[in-house]
Amino acid sequence: MKTRSEERSTFSSAGMVLGIMLVLAVCIALGGVLVSRRDVELRRERDRQAQHALGAGMQAEVHKLEDLYQAHLQSTGERLTHTWSDLETARRLAFNIEGIQHVAWLFWKSANPETQLNLSPAANPPLPEPTLEKEPRGIPRPRVLLDAKVLFREAGGRTSGWIDEPGKPLMFYVQTLGTAVVMMIDREAIGSAMTSHFQTWLAEGFQSVAKLGGPDAVQDFHGKILSSTGELPTHQPDVLGPVISRFGVWQVVSWDMRETHTTYHLPTLAGALALAVLVAGCGIWMSTQQRRASLLAAQRVSFVNRVSHELRTPMTNILLNLDVIEDSVPDATLGRFNLVREEAGRLSRLIENVLTFSRQEEGRLKLNNTRCCPTDIVDGITRQFEPALRRRDISLTRIHEGEKSEAMLDADALAQITGNLLSNVEKYAPKAAAMLHTRQNENEFILTVTDGGPGIVAGEVERVFEPFYRIDDRVQAGVSGAGLGLAIARDLALRMGGTLELIPSEKGASFQLHLDLFSTS
Repeated sequence: MKTRSEERSTFSSAGMVLGIMLVLAVCIALGGVLVSRRDVELRRERDRQAQHALGAGMQAEVHKLEDLYQAHLQSTGERLTHTWSDLETARRLAFNIEGIQHVAWLFWKSANPETQLNLSPAANPPLPEPTLEKEPRGIPRPRVLLDAKVLFREAGGRTSGWIDEPGKPLMFYVQTLGTAVVMMIDREAIGSAMTSHFQTWLAEGFQSVAKLGGPDAVQDFHGKILSSTGELPTHQPDVLGPVISRFGVWQVVSWDMRETHTTYHLPTLAGALALAVLVAGCGIWMSTQQRRASLLAAQRVSFVNRVSHELRTPMTNILLNLDVIEDSVPDATLGRFNLVREEAGRLSRLIENVLTFSRQEEGRLKLNNTRCCPTDIVDGITRQFEPALRRRDISLTRIHEGEKSEAMLDADALAQITGNLLSNVEKYAPKAAAMLHTRQNENEFILTVTDGGPGIVAGEVERVFEPFYRIDDRVQAGVSGAGLGLAIARDLALRMGGTLELIPSEKGASFQLHLDLFSTS
């Protein structure tokens, strides 16, 4: 039989189980959709005649710019071959040409010393000086060793060209009659100048590509976009059209059109959805079964309550009539009469316990404090139990200490607590000694019931106060009861502002009730 709080807990648990199972089903379904999903990217190549034409046009423009720059270097170098002794004039000539960082004069079989003109003194790290000398002279400084056979292959005539070798700076030299002028070129500066030129050139040159809608772009040698059309994707271009120069590489980049088609792997999706439906169905079934069980338990509780109420009135009448006819019962049948009254009293206590427990669970139990003497109440209940205790060969010793005064408390609750404790002695301590001890003063009332039974092991100390818990629940054990007595007794004690505890004892079990008393004056 479930309690009302347990019924509410079961309904809540059923809803929680259903919620968890439905969430799990949704997760399985979503997981199946994600796992079965297949995103296929289709790439469609584009016609790139305009892009190829743009790349060819830029390459032609690069050659044109390179030839023009080389012509300026050639002319300046020829003039510098005659000004090695006049560095101011040489400086003015070199400054007229973009990108010259350093000028060196080198001589073939001549007593003239090598002359260096650094046009970028703030360069960091310092620029290396072109030289033919294998052994440095003077203060050590950065040097780049050149091959005299290349510079002076026609020492009696005129030669010029680029020195563009790995590990060396870019240089252009002009040699006239054994005097070589080597100009160190800033590759980055010339590349940037060409990029500036292309930005203007692309304003018209990129129009044929822009009309196509892209995505297409032109990048400089740092990857910076100079011109573009369309929304540029983040992934790498599908086609690269390099525009190559000794000063850098520009790129005409282009992307193909892409379309993403989403499909689903049907076996995986169907399996996941089927599993999700199965999990959801199981959740609904489990929740339904739990709710059905809870409703059935509630109906059983309601039935027990109704039966208990129906039995209470006739049982009260039976006990009253037994008291009335007690004096007229013949001595020969007095023993049987007393047995009937004991069993009727036992049944009455069971009915009261069931009704009290039902009111506790439904929140309808209220105490009614009246002026009474707690010691007299305990004595009255003890007298009711004396025949039953004698029948079980239990020797009960009654001890009282202190005063016997009245106080404000619920007499019925104290009587029920006392009856449940003595009923416990009757059930579990046959043929043994027991003691009921009370102590009262103006502030407190203490009731201690000790029996000589088998006692309660440490692991059962708190469980004995749980509803429906019995130390030996077997029918064959010969112990009657529903397991409600101690649970009801503790609850009533707490409602009265007191405590009911199982205290240590040398033998058997010892329960102690402690109540705070309030004066009736």
